[in-house]
Amino acid sequence: MTVALTGRQKAAAMLVQLGGDQATRVLREMSDVEVVELVGEVAKLPPLDIETVRGVVEEFVQAVSVIRSVGQGGVDAARRVLRERLGSARAEELLGRLFGPAGSGPLAFLNSVAPSTAASFLSSEHPQTIAIVLAHLTSDNAAEIMSLLDDELRAEVAQRIGRMNRVSPEVVRQAASVLERRLSTFLEASGSLTTGGVQSLVNILNCSDRQAEKQILGWLDEADRELAEEVRQRLFTFEDIVTLDGRSLQLVLRQVALKDLAVALKGVPREVKAKFSQNMTSRAVAELDEEIEALGPTRTSVVETAQAEIVRIVRDLEAAGEIVIAREADELVV
Repeated sequence: MTVALTGRQKAAAMLVQLGGDQATRVLREMSDVEVVELVGEVAKLPPLDIETVRGVVEEFVQAVSVIRSVGQGGVDAARRVLRERLGSARAEELLGRLFGPAGSGPLAFLNSVAPSTAASFLSSEHPQTIAIVLAHLTSDNAAEIMSLLDDELRAEVAQRIGRMNRVSPEVVRQAASVLERRLSTFLEASGSLTTGGVQSLVNILNCSDRQAEKQILGWLDEADRELAEEVRQRLFTFEDIVTLDGRSLQLVLRQVALKDLAVALKGVPREVKAKFSQNMTSRAVAELDEEIEALGPTRTSVVETAQAEIVRIVRDLEAAGEIVIAREADELVV
């Protein structure tokens, strides 16, 4: 049974289908107010059945298709409409995304699919089809999907991309039409449609920059303190590094340059810096202190960027199974 959704709920449902990285790219294009409102809707989404989510995705694809169809000869009309709504600079930026060569065209709908899902879906296709698809996606998305393919298939696809000449627009359109239908069936069969909720919000925050993360959590503190606490329990932040055991932190430190660590530790609570120092040699600690002292006043945005990079390293190590992040509700077997 399909669920009736408001416009904001549809936007939230669509956002969680994109996966953390893609969703973060979308959020970066929004204003602060829009970001806070949308992630709030993500957290409050009701349980959604596959048919409801499938309908939202199809509605989105149709809307995008209508916009893209303007490219058949009505770009100027689209430019006028966008300029009235968004201003000249923003309109040109958006048109560049819609009609530019990178990641545009009939196959661009796959840019909105999580790379892991796209890789699973495409792996059963003929290598030439995969090559055509990847050649028409954005470079970063294509690279991530390529990295998730089996070694033998990846090599063959890479060779076909390298030797590919111009492909007929009609061939691309036909491939897009077939793949779009197959993708819908694949998502339904695999249960890959995401329905929102706390974990979806955590996944998005895990890929967001530190400023957005703090802002969203601050808004949740005021709007729904219980939800905010649940999100924090699942979300690893820079301050949570004090919960890592010594071995795990040492693995993290091997991947962090001393200068970057100095920036990240600028102005942090004493116990956070102490946690790092306890897992470094006395010589390294002395060099770290010198680096921090030499920094002088440092912009908050620069510090937060350095901290976010260290958090990314922690999360990558956890995903690779090299370290374990103890959550509040976890029971560990020693």
